[in-house]
Amino acid sequence: MNIRAYLPSAQFILLTASIALSAGTVVAAEYYTAPEAPARLSIDTSQPAQDPNWAAVLAQIQAENASSSFAAPDPNATQALLAAAQSGNVTDSVGKSLLVNLANAKSQGLGDDIPTQNDIIASAAAQVARGQATATVAALSDLTVTPASSAALHQYGNAVMEVLDAHPDASEQMTFIAMDAVVEGGAKDQAQTLSQIGAAYAAIAQGLEEVPVPQTLAPLHLQAVNNFLKLSATYADMQTVGSDPLRGLVGLQDYESLMDANARVFINIAQELSKDGILFTKDEPGSAWGSLISPT
Repeated sequence: MNIRAYLPSAQFILLTASIALSAGTVVAAEYYTAPEAPARLSIDTSQPAQDPNWAAVLAQIQAENASSSFAAPDPNATQALLAAAQSGNVTDSVGKSLLVNLANAKSQGLGDDIPTQNDIIASAAAQVARGQATATVAALSDLTVTPASSAALHQYGNAVMEVLDAHPDASEQMTFIAMDAVVEGGAKDQAQTLSQIGAAYAAIAQGLEEVPVPQTLAPLHLQAVNNFLKLSATYADMQTVGSDPLRGLVGLQDYESLMDANARVFINIAQELSKDGILFTKDEPGSAWGSLISPT
């Protein structure tokens, strides 16, 4: 087996889309809040009946901002905008919040300076973070911890690789292909593929929980189990990339971050096995540990 299929790739081009999307949203917000173009604010025609007409209220704020008095906007109108921004769709919510915050900044003669824009973007990023999926976390008591011995360590090294090898769908490459298909071509059927990949990561976590763990490796093994649980949870976010791009891309960022973290955990385990003199023949699953610490 190739253990590097469970470790991060050298390049992660899709993540740049999130940066471009954030920048594009800010530019769009600047454009739609410019005083010379209030008519462009009729962009949202799909708001629920109970949702305040935030676009119209924003136009009112702009009209006040365009006057020579530079009076602050109606606080009730601003509150209505903020209420409208609380949407279950993170992308929709962040987009509205950017418009709200830029409008408020411009009413105070701000909004074109870098510090203000950074604050606005940070506020939007906080909303994205609130939409992330959470994962169940395993505890040390969930593991079967055994006394450490050469035989136990050898058995452990093979058993871990057997669990990974049993779930080939837990693949970074398959994840990127499915996400790219949704983002570029709108292939909604790939959401099911993402769900299957997420389930494979969850199955790995469950399988690793059942592997007897030598006491010396228990802390590292627990980290690996929890990383796989968290990896599985990111797919709930990634599946939304077609309808909620920001949430989907945040899920993808979380996935890559967890892959990096798991790479470090597996390298540490490989180093511990090597330090303890645990050797595997080329026909054993555990031989894959050597690829993590051998020169490339």
